[in-house]
Amino acid sequence: MKKKTIILGAGISGLSAAHFLSKKSDDFVILEGNNRVGGWINSEKIEGYICENGPNTVLLNNTALIALLKDLNLEKELCKPQESAANNRYVLHKNKLQKIPTSAWQFFVTPLLRLSDKLLLLNEPFVKKHKNDTSVASFSKNRFGAGFYEQLILPFVTGIYAGNPEKMSVKHALKSLWEMEQKNGSVFKGFQKNLKEQQKDGLPKVKMFTLPNGLGQLTDCIGKNLGDKLHLNTKVEMIEKTNTVFSIHTNKGVFECEQVICTLPAGVTSKLIRESSLKEKLQDLEYVPIDIFHFGFDKKHVKKQVTGFGLLTKETDKKHFLGILFNSQIFPHTAPKDKELFTLIIGGSRQSELCQKKPTELRKILLKEISEILNIDGAPSFIKHIRYKKAIPQYSLEHQGLVNCLEKYQTAHQGFYFLSNYIQGISVSDRVLKSYELVKNF
Repeated sequence: MKKKTIILGAGISGLSAAHFLSKKSDDFVILEGNNRVGGWINSEKIEGYICENGPNTVLLNNTALIALLKDLNLEKELCKPQESAANNRYVLHKNKLQKIPTSAWQFFVTPLLRLSDKLLLLNEPFVKKHKNDTSVASFSKNRFGAGFYEQLILPFVTGIYAGNPEKMSVKHALKSLWEMEQKNGSVFKGFQKNLKEQQKDGLPKVKMFTLPNGLGQLTDCIGKNLGDKLHLNTKVEMIEKTNTVFSIHTNKGVFECEQVICTLPAGVTSKLIRESSLKEKLQDLEYVPIDIFHFGFDKKHVKKQVTGFGLLTKETDKKHFLGILFNSQIFPHTAPKDKELFTLIIGGSRQSELCQKKPTELRKILLKEISEILNIDGAPSFIKHIRYKKAIPQYSLEHQGLVNCLEKYQTAHQGFYFLSNYIQGISVSDRVLKSYELVKNF
């Protein structure tokens, strides 16, 4: 089969690229090795619960995502979070839930920060901007102080990447903060400026959503619209290039094209790339393991009803989970009316050894901890577990070297494009935006 463009992988990156490309041309196909679309987005509806085995929410923070939802006629189906839940996020302080401050007054009175930590924040606009990339930990401590970093930045970064901030590149992992500092000399000044620009762009105030059947509804909808352009159970085995033609060898034959958009994971891509330095960097890219437990409880058994988005932990909290999502508090439709649904995230770089324990053993430990925190006096009526050995790619301090190699490869192999979540952001909204930006230039 000959096509102008072939997209490898039907996760959100590949699907978004295919959707935007379909508005300009029908001369393409998308190849997916598994029997379903969505990749990391994986929603299941079981016993009245909607379980997200990947991302739980999406930020509605760019026009490309808004355009995609409108194209799919999904903009009227968006499930917005309970406002009280979305605005209330917690960390542990002396083994008790403590709300993360979101206003100047809350920062002033919060017990999470010492008075010296609070006063130090006033100095942020006067801290010199960094000349070179540095770790998330170093950047945060320098600009906001050690107390702010340990109590707020550390759990926040853990919640996104499940990684080690001491080893993560601020330039790539927290790109928005880096750019705020570089362009404005201050993160606080940059935040205020970005807020005004977003208001001018007409982006909605409520920037978080899911869908009635979970986020899988989004990827399933794109996949359905692609029709026969989508080839499932088609695994790429080798890529060759002769002059300007790429030959994609798969278990279902050879596909030829002029352009390749590769959205495959780094390890898979490394087996298809011959250039040694890039192959090595792709093989070395770290993906941290993650375990996910969904617990459903009768509401009457949850004595401490917490209205909030969730809870994030630090290493010093000595818990066997990175965070808890209060799913049915955020989106009531994710659980039966008389039930509460909680999702616990375990593993990452901090707890990688836990992802090697037997699920039954881990489940027992987690139930004890969540029952103590939320004062739950009954057993769960629903349990779902999933394990990912390689879940979230890490944007390390060596990440720029990988980016340079990818760019060099694309220059040497005109028509080949990398569009995976191990570059330019891991969030769903990031992936949609980067797909749009790539395809608009075709």
